[in-house]
Amino acid sequence: MPPEFGADPAQAEQALRNWADGLRDKAQRFAEVRRQLDDTRITESGRSVTVTVDAQGVPTDVRFADSRVSGAELSAEFMAVLRRAQSRITERATEITGSVLGDDSAADAGLEQFRRRFPGQQPPPAPELDDGDFSDETFLR
Repeated sequence: MPPEFGADPAQAEQALRNWADGLRDKAQRFAEVRRQLDDTRITESGRSVTVTVDAQGVPTDVRFADSRVSGAELSAEFMAVLRRAQSRITERATEITGSVLGDDSAADAGLEQFRRRFPGQQPPPAPELDDGDFSDETFLR
């Protein structure tokens, strides 16, 4: 919001300085939010996989622990763990902006981007397992 200048030139000059100081302070706080987001790493683990993502949701580290699982199981677990880690990004971004900016409405637009990109954890699709039981199928025509 622009300052009220009034008729007095000295008052107007002070109002402009205060406004500029406020803008400079806001820019510094937004830069701090950016720095903290750039440093953000979120790690989630499953039985066989540990995934770390950055604030953009990009995996920065992946560790596999149990080699006794099939490739399909490992792939499904990796994707589930990755989604869980990504689903926590919005929460962390909200914490950072709240602690640095408080209730600044300008932060809402940035957080909305996080909410759209990382909408929260969705349950993984149920795996289709072949249990070898053919009792519900017929082999007769």
